[in-house]
Amino acid sequence: MKTHIVCAGLVCLLICFGLGTAFASAARLEQAQPRPLRVAISPIVPFAFHQGDQWTGFSIDLWDAIARRLRVEYVWVAVKSRAEQLEAIQRGGADIAIAGVPMRSESEPVFDFSIPILDAGLQIMVGTQPNRPMLDALRSFPYRTILQFFAIVLAIVFVLANVLWFVERRSNPLFQKGYVRGLSEGMWGVMLIIATGEHGDRDVPNAVKRLIVASMWLLGVLLVANFTATVTSSLTVQQLQSTIQGPGDLPGKTIATVPGSLAAEYLTEHGLPYTKIPSAGEGLAKLFQGEVQAIVFEAPTLQYLAAKRGRGVLQIVGPIFRPEKYGIAMAAGSPLRKQINETLLKMYEDGAYEDIHKRYFSQGN
Repeated sequence: MKTHIVCAGLVCLLICFGLGTAFASAARLEQAQPRPLRVAISPIVPFAFHQGDQWTGFSIDLWDAIARRLRVEYVWVAVKSRAEQLEAIQRGGADIAIAGVPMRSESEPVFDFSIPILDAGLQIMVGTQPNRPMLDALRSFPYRTILQFFAIVLAIVFVLANVLWFVERRSNPLFQKGYVRGLSEGMWGVMLIIATGEHGDRDVPNAVKRLIVASMWLLGVLLVANFTATVTSSLTVQQLQSTIQGPGDLPGKTIATVPGSLAAEYLTEHGLPYTKIPSAGEGLAKLFQGEVQAIVFEAPTLQYLAAKRGRGVLQIVGPIFRPEKYGIAMAAGSPLRKQINETLLKMYEDGAYEDIHKRYFSQGN
C-alpha cells in the first residue's frame, strides 16, 4: 500500500513538473515572439494619407525608419482624428501615436513624448498673383521710388537749365531778363528738348548750341528709359508679392481655414472672420480662383502643399506664429521612450531624418 502511495505521489510530482515546464516554455515563447507594436495614425496631410492602398506620409516614413532600426514589428491602427490617436493609447488600443501629434502641457501627465520630431505652429499661404489687379497695382505703386527719381531728375534739369541759360543769355531775349527768369526759361527749354528733341533757332548755324541740344535730348531719352524701367520693374516685383506678409496684415483680408482647428481658434480670438473649408488642400481652389486672399493653417501642412501642389503660384509668407512642437506619444512610463529618442538622435546625426523631411517639405523632391 505504501508503495502505491509513493508511486502516485511521484506521478503527481512529474505531472506538476511537466505542467510547470510547459507554462514556463509558453511564457518564454511569448517573450521571444512579442506582439507587434500598435501605432495609431489618422489621415492628416502630409503626416499620414493614402496613396493607392498604402499609407504614406512624413510620419509613416519616419516611423518605418525608426522601426527598422529598432528591429520591431508594428501594425497601423487607423483612427479618424488626432484626438482619437491619444484616446487609443489611453484605452489600450495602441502603443504609440505619431501622425501630427502636438506636444502640449495638458497631455504631459497622461502621456510620454519623444523628443520633438517637427517644428509646427501656424503660417499663412497666399497666391503670388494679385486677386484684384487694378486695386493691388495702385496699392503697390512704388511712390517712394518715383519721388526719389523725380528729385534726381529735377537736379539734373536744374544743371542743364543753367547750361542752356549760359548759352542763350546773349542771343535770346527770353534769357536776358535776369538770372531767375532766365533759369525758369532754361528749365522749360530743357524739358522741351527732352520731349521733342528741338529748341528753336533751327536755322541758326551754331554748332556748339546744336551739340548741347543734342546731348540734352540724348540724356533725356536715357532718363525716360530709366524711369520706365524703374516703374515697370517695381510694379512687377510688387505684383509677385502679396500684400499679406504676416499675421499683422490679416485684418481686412478674406481668409480661409478649417473649422475646429488651431488656426480657427486663433482667428476667432483675434476677431478675424474666415471662410470655412473642409481641409487646407481642398481650400487651394479658392486661393487659385481668388475667392480668398489667404489660407491660415498649420505650418507643416501649408509647407507641404506649397512644395507639392503650389504650381509655382502659391507661397508661404511671414514667420510661424502660435509655435508648437510635434512628437511621438506613448503611455506614461513607456519603456519605448528611451529607445525611440536614442534612434531619433542617431537619425538626426546621420542625415536620415533630413532626407525624410526633404521628401515632403522641399520643392523638387
